[in-house]
Amino acid sequence: MKEIRYYIKRITEFPESEADLNHLQVSLLWNDVLYPFTKELGRKKELAGLDEKEISEHKNLLGLHAVIAYLLSDKEGELSSFSADALISFLKNKLVNYSVLVTPYTEWTRDGERAEELVRALFSELFLLPKGEEEKYFQDRFRSIDTMERIRILEESKKAQERAKEILRKIKEAEEQEAASKYNRE
Repeated sequence: MKEIRYYIKRITEFPESEADLNHLQVSLLWNDVLYPFTKELGRKKELAGLDEKEISEHKNLLGLHAVIAYLLSDKEGELSSFSADALISFLKNKLVNYSVLVTPYTEWTRDGERAEELVRALFSELFLLPKGEEEKYFQDRFRSIDTMERIRILEESKKAQERAKEILRKIKEAEEQEAASKYNRE
C-alpha cells in the first residue's frame, strides 16, 4: 500500500470527460475491477446484489461507482487483496448514502477533503491501511471528515438543544407557577 495522499490524488485525477455514464455497465465494470484481485471471472453471485438498473438511473451513484472502480483499478496503487464481499457491501450500502449526501458526484473528485473521505470510507470497509498510518489515526481522521458522522452529530446536537429548551421551558413554567402561588398566598 502507498500513503493516503497517493489515493486521494488518484481520485482527484479521475477523468470526468472520459467517463461515459450513459453507456457504463456496472456488472462488467466490477467484473473487470475484481478480476486482478480474485482471479475469477463472472462473479455473478456477488454482483447480483447490485441493482444495475437502479444504479444506472441515478447518475451520482453511477458516477461514484466509476470513481471507486478507477481508484481500485490502478495498477501502481499497490493495493493488497481485499474481500470482494466487503467491496460489494460497501457499494450496496455506504456508496448509496454518499451519492445522496453529496451531489453531483464530481464534488468527490474536485475537493481534496471529499476525496480523502471517500478513500478512507472505502479502505475502512475493505480493512486496508495506507502506508505510514496506524489504525487509530486512520479511524480518527476518517471520523473527523466523515459526512455521515457529521450529520449524525448535528442531529444529536439538535436533539440535545431541543431537550435543553424543553427543560428550560419547564423550569420557567414551574417558577411562574411558584410565583403565582406565592402571590395568591400573600
